[in-house]
Amino acid sequence: MVIISFFSEDKRNLSISLYASAILTFILVTVRVVGYWAQREEKTVLLMVCEEGLHYYEHAALIQWKVITDIQIVNRELSVSFGPSPALDFTLNLLDTNLQERFDDFCQLLNRYYYPKTVYIYESSVSCGC
Repeated sequence: MVIISFFSEDKRNLSISLYASAILTFILVTVRVVGYWAQREEKTVLLMVCEEGLHYYEHAALIQWKVITDIQIVNRELSVSFGPSPALDFTLNLLDTNLQERFDDFCQLLNRYYYPKTVYIYESSVSCGC
């Protein structure tokens, strides 16, 4: 369309075709971007803490407190270890989850249900990059 308008004697056709090409390109790019975001699935990692144990999205069954040997939270990354079966160990970045509670409330909940064992929680200080 632009090439035909370029060789035309009326130059208004050239400017109209350039505007039309720009608008069509914008529409096509917008459709592609919207399609990409619509297909992109938000990954929500599910973790539920209850009195009996943990429900973790990778395990089909409830993980009971008595089989968990160690729980650590270091820089908002939860690490759960199982003594006899290390294949079940998992780590989970809590910033990627949909925690319904605040972080401090979540830690208190873990400490309450995981009693008499303790949950190791460590937050490193933010470096200034010096």
